[in-house]
Amino acid sequence: MSRRVKLSASFGIVWFAWVLSPAQENPDGSGVQVPPPAVVQEKLREWVKVKKLISEETSKWEEERQTLVALNELRKREVAQMEELTQASGNRLQEAEAQRRDLLSEEEALRQRRATLEEQIENAEEALRRAIPVFPPPLREKVEASIARVEMAGAEMPLQDRFRELLIVARAAVEFQQSITVSPDLREFQGEQVEVDVLYLGLSQAWFVDRRGDYAGSGSPSEQGWQWTEDRRMAGPIRKAINIHRKHAAPELVSLPFAKRADAPTTKTSVE
Repeated sequence: MSRRVKLSASFGIVWFAWVLSPAQENPDGSGVQVPPPAVVQEKLREWVKVKKLISEETSKWEEERQTLVALNELRKREVAQMEELTQASGNRLQEAEAQRRDLLSEEEALRQRRATLEEQIENAEEALRRAIPVFPPPLREKVEASIARVEMAGAEMPLQDRFRELLIVARAAVEFQQSITVSPDLREFQGEQVEVDVLYLGLSQAWFVDRRGDYAGSGSPSEQGWQWTEDRRMAGPIRKAINIHRKHAAPELVSLPFAKRADAPTTKTSVE
């Protein structure tokens, strides 16, 4: 467009010079031929019109040029922003991929730990199921609900619930093992139901006696449960130990025989 404006301006200058140039003689020497005033005025008007058109086109071109320059700068900024976004997206993609790998690795580690924990819980449940038969009635009554859940535990039960029930039963068993417990019970002697008091020394030994002292004996745990042996001669010492435990008598040493086992000699214990 700039070249067109320059050509138009040059044409106007040449044309204007021709109009205003001195009159020339005709080639045949017949004299000078002068353009009529009307023709001159018309040419001037045309020249002014052309000049105005050139000025307008020049002005429009300048405006368009400035617009193109602004658009070009805008495009440059947009390209720079797109490059920055592309770079940032690439960085975020790399970070996301690294995080994904870390999460997958962590997930695998958690899966392995869960498998190990599940195996340990299953082993503990199996060991506890084998020990449940030796739990005396007062201990079983204390954790009866948890024992039932342990006995029926399976893969459908969440691990945290299975572990909680194991912990409840194990804690109760430890507390019982470390204490002396007296609990009432009903025993059958000669076809008759007799109420007795049972003195448990943890989970290792127990003695029983009825209130009149007619029936007495001792017991110890086995794989089939508690095994009891009657021995009426133990009635007095057992009742004395129970009274001491209930604080119905002053503390003193009481000799109580353990149930007959090859590795269980008679011992003396102080019951308070």
